Amino acid sequence: MEAQRHYWNGIAGMYRAITRIDADDFHYGPLLAGERTLRLLPPLRPGMDALELGCGEGQNSIWLARRGLRCTAIDISEAQLAYARADARAAGLAVAFHRAAIEDYDAPEASFDLVTSSHAFEFLDDPFAQLARVARWLRPGGTLVLSTVHPVYNGEWVSLENDDGTETWGRFLPNYFHPVADVREQPDGHGDPIASRAWPISAWFNAIRAAGLVLQRLEEPPASPDPAYASDDWLAAFDECAAIPTTLILVARKPASPPAP
Repeated sequence: MEAQRHYWNGIAGMYRAITRIDADDFHYGPLLAGERTLRLLPPLRPGMDALELGCGEGQNSIWLARRGLRCTAIDISEAQLAYARADARAAGLAVAFHRAAIEDYDAPEASFDLVTSSHAFEFLDDPFAQLARVARWLRPGGTLVLSTVHPVYNGEWVSLENDDGTETWGRFLPNYFHPVADVREQPDGHGDPIASRAWPISAWFNAIRAAGLVLQRLEEPPASPDPAYASDDWLAAFDECAAIPTTLILVARKPASPPAP
């Protein structure tokens, strides 16, 4: 966890400078359309309790708070949370931001109506164990909305020469069941690297069921020409990212009553 904290603190300033995240929409991942288009969130009501895991600069929690939700948001990076708190203050919104790793955070059972996480679970050593913990924090009838890296995206871009001499880019995935880890070195060159890991879709489905949740939506949206989250580097890769899904979005609900034996 120290390597994660060090990495995200180290890139926080650069990340904010080069990444554009639409504060007027709920975002699900790089180059994707936001909630205005995808319509994945449950009906939102003022007074609902929401938790965001791995909030970064907190844009999604701020978006939810504007709609009257009571929002709690956690992240491992003090530097990113500093931006989140400043943005919430500037918007006149109250969001309870806390510095914590997802693995260390705990909440009373049945505390939240909505739990969201956008591209944080791929950095966990055991995301499915954490998923089981998160399910306990949901109230009966509550919803989990989780986006994570798609397993076909964690491969390597390769260049293919066409018969006419032109070049086409494609994604090479050596093994779907064991996708390649996206290893990231520390920005200052000191400390252990971190890794983003993908998992087969069936593993996510089975983990959601094992946690006692019901999968309601599974989405693999293509890259959008009007993304809610982008940077110049992501936009330069638009054509390649439009050819395969980069993000897997899972929407699961906690049953309002226990399943019949």
